Amino acid sequence: MQDARDLVGRTVLIKLTSNEGLAFAGFPEEGPFFCRVVAVDEIGIWAENRNFVTIEIRNNRGSYIPKKKQKPRRNVVSLLIPWRIIHTAVMFEEEEGLKIAGEMLGEDSPPAGSIGFVK
Repeated sequence: MQDARDLVGRTVLIKLTSNEGLAFAGFPEEGPFFCRVVAVDEIGIWAENRNFVTIEIRNNRGSYIPKKKQKPRRNVVSLLIPWRIIHTAVMFEEEEGLKIAGEMLGEDSPPAGSIGFVK
């Protein structure tokens, strides 16, 4: 690995110093957890979350949707993990990383939707 840009497109194991401000986005506490890195910049690591849930509470006309009719919707999003709260990032060879994630989940290979935040 030459620099942090080598993490892009890889499944990495991350340990945070805290999940301050990130719990709303489905981040586990401090981890460690696996995630797929989609970008890296001067602010931090952009991680893919394939299970980000949103719930529409107002319709197109601005009227409130009753709770019984509100339906959760899963979205694929990229979330920023700031460098200041990343304690450790571990990069494996791609096949090895997926194998280790699968072992931690008790599966041969993690299902495609589980790489996002896997504690």
